[in-house]
Order: sequence, then structure tokens, then C-alpha cells
Amino acid sequence: MDTPRHAIVIGAGIVGICCAIELRRRGLQVTVVDRLEPGQGCSFGNAGILAAQAVVPIGLPGLARQLPRMLFDGSNPLTLRAGSLPHSLPWLWRLQQASSIDRVMRIADAMKALYGSTLLRHQALAAEAGTPELVRATPGLYVHRRAAGIDLQHGLAWRLRQQRGAQVELLEGAALREAEPALSADYVRGVRMGPMGCCVNPLRLVQAYAALLQRMGGTLRRAEVNALQPGADGVQLHIGAEALQADAVVVAAGAWSGHLLRPLGLKLPLIAERGYHLTYGDSGIRLNHVVTDIEAHFAVTDMEMGLRVAGTEELGVADDAPDWRRAEALQRHAQRLFPTARLQQGSRWMGPRPGLPDSLPAIGAVPGQSCIFVATGHGHLGLTGAPHTGQLVAELVIGTRPSLSLDAYAPGRFAG
Repeated sequence: MDTPRHAIVIGAGIVGICCAIELRRRGLQVTVVDRLEPGQGCSFGNAGILAAQAVVPIGLPGLARQLPRMLFDGSNPLTLRAGSLPHSLPWLWRLQQASSIDRVMRIADAMKALYGSTLLRHQALAAEAGTPELVRATPGLYVHRRAAGIDLQHGLAWRLRQQRGAQVELLEGAALREAEPALSADYVRGVRMGPMGCCVNPLRLVQAYAALLQRMGGTLRRAEVNALQPGADGVQLHIGAEALQADAVVVAAGAWSGHLLRPLGLKLPLIAERGYHLTYGDSGIRLNHVVTDIEAHFAVTDMEMGLRVAGTEELGVADDAPDWRRAEALQRHAQRLFPTARLQQGSRWMGPRPGLPDSLPAIGAVPGQSCIFVATGHGHLGLTGAPHTGQLVAELVIGTRPSLSLDAYAPGRFAG
């Protein structure tokens, strides 16, 4: 393929916008197409965590023993929608295949390589976009109600993090209360971990990056892409009765990427990791960390809009209706975590994050298609991985050698 001149990015979430910025930075004419305004999908409602120490995949050894509880216990942090079982069960089988200790170690290395630089990358981009205040270096505080629930020496998740450079500090008793004064006394052990950061308004960050793209000469277009048709002179995008032509296309449409890729022969095992959030504008407390309840698997972040409680993994189909009982459970867990907080009046949200069963995204060219590229499947780490993903995709599109080996993220790795 000759050096492309015009690239179209499908998807105006944080991943798509970062891909577009990096393509434009390399001189391409760039158009971003999405049925929603920038940041109005999953990027709107995430917990804002820049998880530089995200090296723990969903599937860990012993997963098979947990599956029955996932199937039948709707209060579990990781659960399945009964109506989506035909879609979810094959994904779970692949998840089990990826949970051996050897696979977990390789996946952890690949996660670190992709996500470890997120804070520095977002700080640079936010400064370039004129909104440096949106990105902060903020440590995480992981807490548990049982001392045995945190074992830094023997716990696999903590060993994975520490072996890959995480800085951890065990806090108990008065030290834990001093770290987060609003924390319930029921929580007896915590770990402060870094370096990592947070975004205090994920929607405004995507909007700022989209505005930066426009100042750089990129174009935003609101429309829904129905199909991709590769040809000798590039790729044609069908948008209703209209067709757009591009030299290269990047599919970064999150959980909806699959329907565009299947006709091209790429059957990604994407699932919607449906996450919920509650945001309270007047909680009455302030936090010094992003606080994560390890047992209930949710995080609490202090944002411009107030206190955001976000979490859970509900595996299903992207367009299924929300199960607001999941949000109600989050409210109860958050009130237990911070008993003095005012958590009665808040807004609620659900977003279908695109997940692949080995906890790694798909980044690369569609097999057999030199002009169509994929950037999806980051699960709950889209915000974290977006800047580095954008750089890697742009390098692929213009034909330079990627700065990171992409074998672990190859879109065709699930074939067969």
C-alpha cells in the first residue's frame, strides 16, 4: 500500500480520537465518524482511572471454580445476563483458556507494555489540548474489610503488580484512617499504589481532545457507518445512501465494532463488559485517592462533577437494556465504604465496554486487508490505553515499524 493520504476513524470515543490525533500528527487528512458526539459513549461514564499498574487480567487460575457463582449470583461483581448466555458462554470458554498461569504472566507483560505510560501520555495530550487540569497524578488506595483479603507477599494479583514495577505501601489502623478520613472503620487494611493518575472529567477530556484534533485540521462527522467495502484504491464506507472513500480506515467503534468486521472475515470474540456508575454532586466528602473496594470490585473517584462510584462487570450484549439493580448495589456498597457521605441523590449510567477474553485489546490490521485497522477491545481500560494505542495505530497506518511489538494484540489471534 502506498502511503495513505486520507484516513477515516470510526468511533469518537477516547480511543478513536487519540488514533485520529496521532494520524493527523503524521500528516494524514483525518475524518472521525460516529453516530454520537465525541465522548458520549463509554468514554462518558468511566471511573477516570489512569491505571498505569493495570497488569491483572480478568481470567486468573481457578476461574472455573468461580463460574457457577457468576452464573447464578446477580450480586457478584462479575456476572452474566441470563438472556445473553448463547453470546457469553463461548467468550467464557476462551476466558478460561487464557487463565493458566503461563498465559497470565504473558498477558500481564503485554498489559504493562501498553498501559504503563498512560499518565505521562495523557498529561502531555491534556496540556496540548489546553486542559492540563483534567489529568492528575493520583495514587490508588485499595481497601478490604478483612486483613487476609490483602496479601502482598502471596496474592497473585499483588505479585503481578509488584513484579512489574508497582510501588505499594501497606496501610492499617490509624495510617489507613489518616490516608482517607471518610473511610469506614470496617475497612481494616489498605494498599496505596502508584504511580498512577486520574481524569477528573472524562467527557470533557474527550471533548478537549476532539477540539485539539479540529485545530490540527481534522474533521468530525456525525453519522453511522453501515458497512466497509475494501477495493483496489482504498476503502469505501457506506453511510446510508452515501459512500465515503478513504485510503485507510481504523475501526475503533468499541463493542459495536464486530458487525463491521465480520463481513471482512474477522470474527473478534467481543463482549460488552457492561459497567455502571453513580455520580453525586454534593456528597459532603473529599478524597485523597482513587479508592477501590477490592471485595465488591468498584472504585470511587473525586471528579469535577462530584463523587463518582463506578464498577461491576456484567457480561452481555451492548444494546441490552440496563439492569439498574446493579447501580443500586453500587450505592449500597459505596455507603458502606463511606458512611458519612451523602449518597441519596445522584445520576446513574451504564456503558457497554468492549472486552476480549484474554483482557488485551485488538490492535492491528485486519488479516488479509492492508487498508483496514482495528483498535478495540480495551475493556475497562480504554481511557488508560488510548494514547499509546493511537500512536501504535498511526505507525501501522503510515507503514513504519511499530514502537512496540504487537503480536500480543493481533486482531487475528482468535482465529480457529
